[in-house]
Amino acid sequence: MSDVLEITFYNSKSVKSWLADFVDFDYEGLIEKPGRGRKPRLPVDQEEDFKDKLTQLQDNKKGGRVLAVDIQKMLTDSFNCRYALSGVYALLDRLNIIWISGRSKHPKSSQEAIDLFKKTFPSEVENIKSYFDTDKIEIWWQDESRVGQQGSLSRVWAAKGTRPRVIRQRQFLSTYIFGAVCPDRDEGCALILPECNSGMMQIHLDEISKKVRKTYHAIILMDRASWHTSEALNVPQNISLLPLPPYSPELNPMEQVWQQLRKIKLSNTNFENYDHIVDSCCEAWNTFCDQDGNIQNLCTRSWAQF
Repeated sequence: MSDVLEITFYNSKSVKSWLADFVDFDYEGLIEKPGRGRKPRLPVDQEEDFKDKLTQLQDNKKGGRVLAVDIQKMLTDSFNCRYALSGVYALLDRLNIIWISGRSKHPKSSQEAIDLFKKTFPSEVENIKSYFDTDKIEIWWQDESRVGQQGSLSRVWAAKGTRPRVIRQRQFLSTYIFGAVCPDRDEGCALILPECNSGMMQIHLDEISKKVRKTYHAIILMDRASWHTSEALNVPQNISLLPLPPYSPELNPMEQVWQQLRKIKLSNTNFENYDHIVDSCCEAWNTFCDQDGNIQNLCTRSWAQF
């Protein structure tokens, strides 16, 4: 008995109870039974309904954000559950609902168009294959990002209750990163170019074409910017351009790449001159791409794999 007490750190009464349950019910007697403690105010079978109501509350909000007092009122009105504000936060934590920055959405964005694009993407690929008589396909994603002295701010570590000041310039020098990635190959291709137009886009397409493996054909997904759809473009023979639905940047994983580059080098920064901006862009891109698995892990989309 003493040995069991030392191993389990339980008292002798509990160990004797376990032994009695084992004798009476075999191993099933040792299975822990549901406790008789205080039940949650919001019943477990209503938790999913609560999540749906919370989503509706945020969707119907005409400006501003949903506060804890709004959720507290919704719990009272819709579920007849009276929570203190501290209880509201505890409930959200228990349901794994966290406070997180939302992604921007254009007012004209259509979820139906996005879903349809994902659904019909395999047939689009098959159609492109039929034109070029090949089964060897690479999927690339392409986009551009402006980087300049009027840069972006990002979160920094600081003590609670403080709001640290970080550099944000007011000058106007800037450049553009033309970037493209192939998640299956964990490969990237970028150029730092001074302008964003069809001429610069042509230079980038020519560079991507050199990265495509021999005997393969690359399908490059991109948004519908005018320099992407210009008739002036001379698209290389081993490349096909596939535009994404309008107002749907969330489909393009390059948006996440730009976020990573800002974290690495391109935010909270004082750019001294144009060359400093270019060097920082190169360093950020190379740092991101040189780490094995970065592109593959961040940019792979299950619906766009072949």
